[in-house]
Amino acid sequence: MRWSTEKAVVGSLEGCETVKVLVGDEQREFTLRRELLRDSCAFFKTHLDSIPSPSSASCPGNGGGTDSEAREGKQQQQQQGQEAEKAEEAEGDEDEDTVLWLPNEAADMFEIFVLWLYQRKRFASFLDHAIHAMTPDECRSLRTNLVRLHLFAAVIDLPALQDAAMDALQDLYLRFDWDMSPRFLAFLYGDCDAQHAVRLRKWAVAMLAWTLHGGADKAPALAGPVDRLFAAYPDLRADYQMHLHKMAQSRADVRIKNPQLRLPANRLRSGERYFGFRQCTFHSHRATVGEGTCPHALALGLSHPAAHRWDGEEVESDGSDADHAIIISPVGDLSERSYLDLS
Repeated sequence: MRWSTEKAVVGSLEGCETVKVLVGDEQREFTLRRELLRDSCAFFKTHLDSIPSPSSASCPGNGGGTDSEAREGKQQQQQQGQEAEKAEEAEGDEDEDTVLWLPNEAADMFEIFVLWLYQRKRFASFLDHAIHAMTPDECRSLRTNLVRLHLFAAVIDLPALQDAAMDALQDLYLRFDWDMSPRFLAFLYGDCDAQHAVRLRKWAVAMLAWTLHGGADKAPALAGPVDRLFAAYPDLRADYQMHLHKMAQSRADVRIKNPQLRLPANRLRSGERYFGFRQCTFHSHRATVGEGTCPHALALGLSHPAAHRWDGEEVESDGSDADHAIIISPVGDLSERSYLDLS
């Protein structure tokens, strides 16, 4: 789906300062509102601030051009020592100055990022509507790109996007009742950085436990592949055992508690918690939200504050939810870029 060219998604760019983003080896071009992209996270702010702004124009309601003018002044000071003809050449080449290239990312994944960037409140409804018109192969491709989107968001330190991708992935698995495949687990534990994939791993382990214990017809076929996975990836075995321990502590039945089912709250009635998982169980802020309202829902005005109470979560806490000062560029450091067949 080419969200980036849908007027219903991105609206009009007339009168807006834009930036071109080239994505992937094919360099698919995305023309986006500069300030919208810049304000999304520190990664894009850092990279766009290093690119001189061609003008001080701004979209209505986005504020003035003070930041752009400051960046232009800084750029001019840096060019004072250059030869006149080189300065003129650089100033005349606006197209080159307004391009950001992400060569290691997937263009189809970035299309979903554009949808989220412009339509955060309606992100889930846009995806839901699009899925109705998709073929089975297109739905599997969407699954792959949601995984990529989650990893991309983790790398550029954009938790709201990371959690939106996680929610969409859960909803997609629930819609089609997909099981957790050994291939997906091998990818998460063999190819992905543990920090980037920590939330995906926790959800995948919960899915594995539910798949193995929930159906007698599935367990025998998966027994051999899962045993080989446990032997190849000790972290997977440890995470699986920890999940079973936490489930037993909370008196939950792994045969019934469905990780596909994301309940619309964190404070659950006594019976609800036995069938699904809290709204923020697999979110980046899970360790701090407790039974309070999801911070993303509050930020988007989609919910009302709730009393914060913590009575122990069935998925274990860890030290990996803390914010990190270092932002790793996906251009050079994102290794989760190969095509994923998660079937």
